[in-house]
Amino acid sequence: MGIRTLVVFARAPVRGQVKTRLARSVGDDAALALHLAFVSDVCGLGRGVADRRVLAVAGALDGFPPAPDLTIVAQEGAELGARMANAIARYVGDGPVCIVGSDSPSLPREYLVEAFERLKEADVVLGPSTDGGYWLIGARRPAPELFGGIEWGTPSVLTATLERLKDARAALLPFFYDVDEAADLALLRAHLALLPATVAPATRQALAHLGIS
Repeated sequence: MGIRTLVVFARAPVRGQVKTRLARSVGDDAALALHLAFVSDVCGLGRGVADRRVLAVAGALDGFPPAPDLTIVAQEGAELGARMANAIARYVGDGPVCIVGSDSPSLPREYLVEAFERLKEADVVLGPSTDGGYWLIGARRPAPELFGGIEWGTPSVLTATLERLKDARAALLPFFYDVDEAADLALLRAHLALLPATVAPATRQALAHLGIS
């Protein structure tokens, strides 16, 4: 199967420039703290699942604390689609690559395991999101055709991507949710209350510190 690479996409942690929709209800400082916690937890999910963990950052690279066995690189490309296509092309020569966003800190680790398992036979794997996008896309070959001309950040992303997968050997993972707005944060809090305390530890700590746990 080669080297399994998990690439976590995230914005540089700059106050006022991350989790902007969530910041409308919790403020810029809380949004920044939650962003850092989300990234930490999502990166942690890959430990023991992927052979190589990469944090791909849009913006300056010096805002995230170093972590063991985590490589921090810059996203390369003028827009999101190009940056994801480039990330896959950069690593897929060594083995399957999965890109995951940083907005789902409560994501089950088993979903990442399943993503790489599906890529043993499928060319592409997709983790659909309840907001009309996707929380993961993975491939075992370059797949630039999946990224060009997509209206990123809209509810049509998932549909447009699925239409391009008609002729591909593709697999779908379970739906999951991103945390982008106040209602999503309420869902996350309720979800975490039902999960073991070991799930999303950085997010739990941030919520407690902010007084919104």
